[in-house]
Amino acid sequence: MFFYQKQNGTWNGFPDLHDWIEYVHKGRIVPQGARLSNGQNLLARLAEFEQDVIVSSENFSFFFERQNIEEIRTILSRQFDQIEIICYLRRQDQHAISHAQEGSKDQRHAEYDLWGNHSDILPPYDPRFDLYLDYSKRIGMWIDVFGEDAVKVRCFDRSRLVGNDAVADFFSILGVSDYVGGSRRNETKTALQTKLGHLLIGSSALNKGKLFTLINSLALPEQEMQPSRHQAEQFYSHYQASNLALAERLGVSDFPEFFSTDFSSYPEQSSDCWDRETVEALLQALFCELGDNYLRLTLNDLLTAAALNKDLGNYSESFRFLRFAKALQPNSPRVQKEIADVRRLAQNMTNA
Repeated sequence: MFFYQKQNGTWNGFPDLHDWIEYVHKGRIVPQGARLSNGQNLLARLAEFEQDVIVSSENFSFFFERQNIEEIRTILSRQFDQIEIICYLRRQDQHAISHAQEGSKDQRHAEYDLWGNHSDILPPYDPRFDLYLDYSKRIGMWIDVFGEDAVKVRCFDRSRLVGNDAVADFFSILGVSDYVGGSRRNETKTALQTKLGHLLIGSSALNKGKLFTLINSLALPEQEMQPSRHQAEQFYSHYQASNLALAERLGVSDFPEFFSTDFSSYPEQSSDCWDRETVEALLQALFCELGDNYLRLTLNDLLTAAALNKDLGNYSESFRFLRFAKALQPNSPRVQKEIADVRRLAQNMTNA
């Protein structure tokens, strides 16, 4: 059976163990990564089921220190006689492109910290990437702790997966054929949305959550942006020795470096660029979205929102609506009176 309860006993609709994993240092994944959260309570929950139990979380890939992997073995071994680890690895250049894209979304703090917020589709190599992408070291720790036979390493390459699908492949390893597929998580964003997300995160803009909503609502073209073949090969070259070592340790691989080293899917020249057509398409989508959904507020709408926030004591929010109202009608006596009133109330609260 799958175990996917959160610590409070609820379920968020996805079969994962994310809620039981925490950063070693709050808000930072670099350099110490993640660890179990409340492992003793997790064991107690798992012990309620007298059968094989499956737990899954992509956040196990953030376990960068051996001691935190050893903690998993120590805790689970109290209840389970046999523990098997299944992991999927993607070639490093392909993984960096995909994972850095996830870091362009709202509230993805681990990805921000690990990959940064560079607007290039393939982020420029940084030594901190090795924490994740040095597979020989990272996966090697799991093999060291759980044993050679307990860790199954699969290549995340559709052509090498059962049914060309990671989910089908995973269940085939478990010997399950009657599973029901669920909805996809981590839906892909357009290249332009990815770039805008990185730029937003790296900015000092306020109300980023609302700005992410705006970015996600833009009707942007499905424009493919890729690094050049040379750029991808250069990025991958940092991990060739690690991959050779991993393939040798595993003993079974279709390729000497565990992954295919065919880079022909990349163009000779990078298509990752902000050209005139791209910028025009972006601005047109932005203008349409703002005009259709964000700029229909009338002066009365803004003054009503300002008054509501003023009554609630939210003076900063009230003043924000009044600034928009002043932009619409700079000389309105009503707007000027409301601004003066909110400033007075805010000052009185400060002096109290």
